[in-house]
Amino acid sequence: MVPGGEPEVITDSKALANFVEHARSHPVLAFDTEFIGEESFRPRICLVQLATSERVALVDPFELEQLEPLWELVADPKVLTIVHAGEQDVQAVRFALGRQPERMLDTQVAAALVGLPWPCSLGAMVEQLLGHRPAKAHTFTNWDARPLSASQLRYAADDVRYLPCAWELLERELTRRERLDWAMQESAELLAGDLVFDPSRQVKRAARGEPLRPAALTMLREVILLRHQLAERADMPPRALMPDAVALEVVKRRPTNTGQLAAIRGLSRPFVESYGDELLAALNHSRTLAPTRVDHAALLEETTVRAEIDALWLAAQARCLALDLAPGLVMSRSAFTDWFAGRIAARRRRTATPNPDSEPLFAGGDWRGAALGEWLDAFVDGRSNLALCWRDGLCEHTDAIAPE
Repeated sequence: MVPGGEPEVITDSKALANFVEHARSHPVLAFDTEFIGEESFRPRICLVQLATSERVALVDPFELEQLEPLWELVADPKVLTIVHAGEQDVQAVRFALGRQPERMLDTQVAAALVGLPWPCSLGAMVEQLLGHRPAKAHTFTNWDARPLSASQLRYAADDVRYLPCAWELLERELTRRERLDWAMQESAELLAGDLVFDPSRQVKRAARGEPLRPAALTMLREVILLRHQLAERADMPPRALMPDAVALEVVKRRPTNTGQLAAIRGLSRPFVESYGDELLAALNHSRTLAPTRVDHAALLEETTVRAEIDALWLAAQARCLALDLAPGLVMSRSAFTDWFAGRIAARRRRTATPNPDSEPLFAGGDWRGAALGEWLDAFVDGRSNLALCWRDGLCEHTDAIAPE
């Protein structure tokens, strides 16, 4: 299932149509892109890699004016399109078609559901599953240069060449463990992206896990929204225009004039001259908004509460490892902390249930509920115990119902 030989290089519509027809007759299509994302608001696609279990092809977008048949193929619900860490690659399809691709699977997700780390590189996954380590000679290369060398073409082809075979093995193991639906559900969520910019994810990333107060979170959201607007206007990547660390520093210092802005390390003089007034206006506007709600902020400042959360977090991670689930895929520390703080608040009110106003750790229908949530609820309520042992380099577990 690993197509050998040199990749087909597609530079005309006839060759593209031929490969599209071939791919539609196969149940699985591997997809990847090489792009430059450091120079423009939207990444510039320089090469598209495609593979079935029989053929591997490289599509040169610099030679083809019409790529719609390619994007339609990748988004076709009748074809399972597989990617590896494909969030950015899928953006190209979304931008081109103006809609979400309907049936995609991320092998990085699938690997994390059968015991491999999260995140797991393509090379590490292929080596673990197939016993072969793809070359990494062109990890950093100028993909917009032409002509591309034979070794560059082989390197690009290897990004998709092994995926159909790797997926065959992953699918078999997921089916055995009854986790195939989990992989499809999580891939759909991860790869969905946003057709309209949603700053929530970017705010979390920029905050870097720091326990910001409500007013600071509100201010950071306004800074992230403005950064996105300015980057689109300037045709620059948002984080190149203003790195996350700089955005966070702006919020911490809360400048009120351009002189204070210029004193912030990372804000260049051209940026302050071009956008300083708009940034100050956004900061002032944030002060008129209702602060972003942060549950249990005061509670999390208590040393004993933090110790409880640390202990339970480690127990939950151990449980994940014993089930061959990558803990980082199952839950984030911040979501876990907020959920358990709600449980502590409820316990202090001497109620038997968590705060009804707080969100559950896992939403209804989320595969994580079956994987970990049901056990975690029972464990926190005292209805289940966890015993751990370390055997042959593996974490194992046994559960026991606690006595009445």
